Amino acid sequence: VSDVVQRLESNFSSIKAEYLDAVLGINSGFDDNEEDDQKRRKNPLEPDYDVNQKGGEHASDALHTGSWDWHSYLLQGEFNSKFASRCPKTASTVNELNKDGALFGTPFGFCFFSTLMGQSTIKPHTGPMNLRLRVHLPLIVPTTDGKNNGNERPKCGIRVGSKIHEWKEGEALVLDDSYEHEVWNDTNEPRVLLLVDIWHPDVSIIERERIGHMFEYAREKGWIGR
Repeated sequence: VSDVVQRLESNFSSIKAEYLDAVLGINSGFDDNEEDDQKRRKNPLEPDYDVNQKGGEHASDALHTGSWDWHSYLLQGEFNSKFASRCPKTASTVNELNKDGALFGTPFGFCFFSTLMGQSTIKPHTGPMNLRLRVHLPLIVPTTDGKNNGNERPKCGIRVGSKIHEWKEGEALVLDDSYEHEVWNDTNEPRVLLLVDIWHPDVSIIERERIGHMFEYAREKGWIGR
């Protein structure tokens, strides 16, 4: 897990620049071609996951309030070539994790830019299993001026179990999302992070292979969707 954290943190600046470029259309120094810059502004990456859908990662009723967008490289175990073409450094970093066997590449594996706009929340919920860990690499964290209206919790943060955390740009946060967790952004600024699912270190190599075969069989039978 520490190797994953180090690899993501060491590429923070490039990953953030690619988010600004691909999603917001802000040229962060990739080139000085004004025509290419205008094309990016006109063709940003579009959100690609319906967080309200049933039968997917979130199988209950609407999980969030406000605005929450996903821009995915790995979506339910499948890679997005358009993301890779717009965010090559981010894709390369994740591909290295996959080659090393760390990436959770099952139908319940995700890697995406998570943008939670201001005045938005993600309700308390649990992940579908404890085979994975989730790594958050914060790219944009709202500036806050203390606690939230006198409450103990900050204006922008995450609760996992009984523990509350605040994000710091460029510093990865690792969590087991099988524990109940919730997220809130009570500021007027967006909170953006790269989320990456990796194998839980307690799952052995042979167990990962067998679990992968099990999921592939279930997918072929149509028991879980693409």
